[in-house]
Amino acid sequence: MLIRSLSRTRSAAAALSAMALLAACGGASAEPTRAAGSPSASVTPSPVTPPPPPAPPAVSPLTGLAPLPSSNVIALKIDNSPLARPYFRGLEKASLMYQELMEGGATRFLAIYGAANGAEVGPIRSVREGDIELLRQFGKVALGASGGNAGVLATLARAEKQGVVLDVSYDTVRGPYRKGERRKDAINFFTTPAKIDQAKPSGTKVKDIGLHFGPLPPGAGKPVPRATIEFSQIAKVRVEHQPATGTYAVFQDGDRMPGYAPTNVVVQHVKIRDTQYVDVVGNRTPFTNTIGTGAVAVLRDGRQVTGTWRRQTAEFGTRFLDDKGRDLPLRPGPTLVLLVPAGERLTVG
Repeated sequence: MLIRSLSRTRSAAAALSAMALLAACGGASAEPTRAAGSPSASVTPSPVTPPPPPAPPAVSPLTGLAPLPSSNVIALKIDNSPLARPYFRGLEKASLMYQELMEGGATRFLAIYGAANGAEVGPIRSVREGDIELLRQFGKVALGASGGNAGVLATLARAEKQGVVLDVSYDTVRGPYRKGERRKDAINFFTTPAKIDQAKPSGTKVKDIGLHFGPLPPGAGKPVPRATIEFSQIAKVRVEHQPATGTYAVFQDGDRMPGYAPTNVVVQHVKIRDTQYVDVVGNRTPFTNTIGTGAVAVLRDGRQVTGTWRRQTAEFGTRFLDDKGRDLPLRPGPTLVLLVPAGERLTVG
């Protein structure tokens, strides 16, 4: 019995010695041996292609600002008499505002709204023949106005039958309008672009009319922090650049326009001719010719750059060009276009 136990003990010891020897020599539990200079067994991941950058948001071709409006273009004729100015509303929402000569040397606005918003606008006043020609570059636009010479209203009606404008004047469709306070000289009428659009919703959506937006080339133009523009002996516009906001304060015959501050002021020199129509006191109604070419000055960022405006036909948009035929860039934002009679002065300072 003793001999058998000693034999088993020796066998176990021999087995333990063999296992220790295998471990010391890199047995089954050791990593496999790699030949010198052989590549690593790990797999290199494929490079990840970064996603493309998001597309820039679509901007309005009338302001250079996002978003791109999806509604129709709306035009509203706005009074600019001294008695009307305390009642100005909604002008700050306009993408473009044209100021044009009226009978007797006074002026009036044609406001262009790229979005049919619900902001009340006014006071609304009468249309002129030249407005129809000016609007054709925007397409078939719904035009809101109130009153006018019988001959001009007949011209507007014919233009609608020809499919070049939508007549939504108070004389034709009264639903969109609200009568406001009565002044000494007129009744204040107000409406909204949305109501005008709803009255005749078959107009043209916002499209490119030739405006170009972007930074000024280095050194372009000259510093002009303020300027005065004359329409006539009785109508002057003064603009002053506001560096903190990059906009312009606008003064009509010394009266500051409340809430209205365009980013650009364009002084477009145009030819004016008398028409066959007269106002109630016998003054000839002027026609502002916006087709052709002439001198232009663009005020933006406290600087003035000059060039030429060009519009080939009624259906074409208006381009503002430098002496090399390149587009004069506007700063993104609303623009005031002063349709000044050719030869009238622009005084700097």
